[in-house]
Amino acid sequence: MRVLLVHNFYQLPGGEDRIVREEFDMLARAGIVVDLFSVHNDEIKGVYGSLGAGLQVIYHRRARQELAEALKKFAPDVVHIHNFFPRLSPSILDACQAAGVPTVMTLHNFRILSPGALLHPSERVPGRDLRRACWWTVPRRVYRNSAAATLAVAAMIEFHKWAGTWNRKVSRFVALTQWGKERFVEGGLPADRIVVKPNCVARPPVFGAGNRRGGLFVGRLDEAKGIRTLLSAWRQCPYPLKIIGDGPLNTLVKQHAGGELSYLGPQPREVVQREMRTAKFLVLPSSAPEMFPVAVIEAFSNRLPVICSDLPALEHVVEVGVTGLKFAAEDAEGLARHTAWAVAHSTALDDMGRRAGQVYEARYTPEVNVARLTEIYTAAMEAAPANRRSHLRALVPLPRR
Repeated sequence: MRVLLVHNFYQLPGGEDRIVREEFDMLARAGIVVDLFSVHNDEIKGVYGSLGAGLQVIYHRRARQELAEALKKFAPDVVHIHNFFPRLSPSILDACQAAGVPTVMTLHNFRILSPGALLHPSERVPGRDLRRACWWTVPRRVYRNSAAATLAVAAMIEFHKWAGTWNRKVSRFVALTQWGKERFVEGGLPADRIVVKPNCVARPPVFGAGNRRGGLFVGRLDEAKGIRTLLSAWRQCPYPLKIIGDGPLNTLVKQHAGGELSYLGPQPREVVQREMRTAKFLVLPSSAPEMFPVAVIEAFSNRLPVICSDLPALEHVVEVGVTGLKFAAEDAEGLARHTAWAVAHSTALDDMGRRAGQVYEARYTPEVNVARLTEIYTAAMEAAPANRRSHLRALVPLPRR
């Protein structure tokens, strides 16, 4: 099987970027011939670069042409799209369709439904129709706090909704949780083409056993990640906390650093792994919906329990009393209380950590992930027309493995 991964990397690396690299390596180790077609947002420079990206977000003809050339050269059996925003645009689906190559798209966020990618608070009101037009987000500046930027993304969403792009041009969608799948079905995607497959991470290196102590936060430092809730809670917690990450609120975190709170800044994976093997628990205080935080399974792989806010996407991921604890989102006092309980019940917390490791082995290992991906790719290929890619294989000799 030959698989071409497609991804638009972000300026500040996040979970999506990490998953693309992880799955590339996993597929290659499993004997699948895999290649990567990618662009990077670092190439968007200055006002004119941002303006150009905004104009191209609806339909980028050059990206379509460049992917078409990559398809001719690599001749994949399936294309797996992780992120097309903003420098590739949905135009790349036309390149795949013209080449007769089936497509799989992982739904890492809600970008095709909402300009903010994470559902705006007013979209979480019970009964709100996710199929309604999203022009209302423009004056609220939900994307980069800019009306112009939000308008560009809203135009992309509404154009492709009107054109039926998602219903006609994607063979299979991958939702990271059942909750995520249900939201996308509410937004108009075909339920029979959405499969659920969670994120996964490679097994961590084996570190020497040692005493665990302190809390740990790993992630982007912004409002959606609940940083203010975390800092507020720790004013009430006489217990060590290490924060790893970077983002818009890094100055605020630096201001609160000192005493029991240590800010380590952005760190490579090996440092994150080491800290996860020496921490007592991971804190995930997110205040906005998340699809499937990579930090959770990273923690599980290191036998680290999780204290998290009650995100609906994590309802069946972090089990209370089994692999962690939960508090109401944005409730700093609730987080402080749960932390105090965790500190006072060290043995129970260690038991949760051991069970978290067992859950990782059962659900989130590379072997489990590759097997599920292979099933999804096969289903996409079988659903494609019988003559798919025949003209490509007739024109281009396949590279040897």
